[in-house]
Amino acid sequence: MRFARNAFHIVSGNASAVVLGMITLGLSAQMLGPALLGILATIEGYGRMVDQIVRLETWQALIRYGADALEKRDGERFRALVKLGVIMDIVGASLSAAVAFIVIPLAAHWLNWDSATSMMARVYCIAVLFGISSTPIGVLRLFNRFAAIAWLEPGLAAIRLVGVAVIWILDGSIWALLLLGIVVQCAQRLLLGWLAWRELKVQGYGDFLAAPLAHPGDRFPGIWGFILAANGTLLVRKSTQEIDLLAVAAIAGPAGAGIYHVVRKFTLAATKAGAMTQQVVYPDLARLWARRDLASFATTIRQVEAVTVAFGFALVGIIVLAGDQIIRIIAGSGFEDATNPLIVQSFAALLFLSGSALRPGLASMGLQAKMMPAVIVSAIAFYAVLFTAVPRLGVVGAGFAHIAFNAIWLPASAILFTRSLRRAALDPSPSTR
Repeated sequence: MRFARNAFHIVSGNASAVVLGMITLGLSAQMLGPALLGILATIEGYGRMVDQIVRLETWQALIRYGADALEKRDGERFRALVKLGVIMDIVGASLSAAVAFIVIPLAAHWLNWDSATSMMARVYCIAVLFGISSTPIGVLRLFNRFAAIAWLEPGLAAIRLVGVAVIWILDGSIWALLLLGIVVQCAQRLLLGWLAWRELKVQGYGDFLAAPLAHPGDRFPGIWGFILAANGTLLVRKSTQEIDLLAVAAIAGPAGAGIYHVVRKFTLAATKAGAMTQQVVYPDLARLWARRDLASFATTIRQVEAVTVAFGFALVGIIVLAGDQIIRIIAGSGFEDATNPLIVQSFAALLFLSGSALRPGLASMGLQAKMMPAVIVSAIAFYAVLFTAVPRLGVVGAGFAHIAFNAIWLPASAILFTRSLRRAALDPSPSTR
């Protein structure tokens, strides 16, 4: 029942945000055209990529170790865990912003940015500085406050849509859209932090900053390895989700980046269903694994996979039959070349959705380190295809790169999960290593 309720909030909120986001994308595309839209998307993609490379995500560790501490009613240990996550978020965001600012000359050389574009990228570093949402997200997910997370995004999406509409009416510039995006992102992170702090107060952990934090490696055995493994896998995976746009911009120019941005935004909106499902199911899977309820653990993963795979096939069917109409409705004229890339990208989305439950399942079992070889091989295939196919095929080549990544990652993760679950059934000890 709790999973169904959380899923309802996530799906409803996500659907609302997707609809509003697509309208916003359409207005932006028709206002700017492919080239200027590509410049704006590339600046934002650059900031996100640096943030993902430099900053360590803490929410997975908070959920895994926090679920264990809450199950054992160890409040002091939980407070220390939250404090550790907040400190890591602040340090990581500050370092990410500094690196993003310093490395702009190198990015400008690779992406052929002029001085005006470089200045916009420097200003965008403000949004990178506010990247402090990882621990707040973990707290809200751990306490099943998915409604707060789910409805925050469409609320901010509505504000952004109104802002874009006003900018269009006033005949605003790319600078206005950039500043609007920065304000919305900063507001999102601040609101998430406030919601998490309020929830901690309600649960009796609002004084977490006073918790002692000496020797966290001893209090949370294996946490540093878990964080590094989780972020290593996440880094490799997410780098492929940002470098594609930058590679297209460097090879095909701003217009190619603008076309690919529309394609990627649409497929990312569709695959959010899988990403949101992971967020809903991960805390429950972590608790089931902590209790060693292997039957319920496996059943939950099978059920989630069945739903997301069915959605993936429906997505492919819709895009194959009506991809050109979708592009015309969303972006208008100037983006006709996006149809074939959209079809290819939909198959990559199908493979991504097919692993929606495996990712949180593997994280709950603490198997990120064991997945690293498969992730690295998948990334090598991705980059090989990306930098070979895009120069020859254009924008559509980026979609083939994502297919290559997922075609390797998906079976490798399924094999590791199945084997590890069988070992766990034979050995009831908490470790699968």
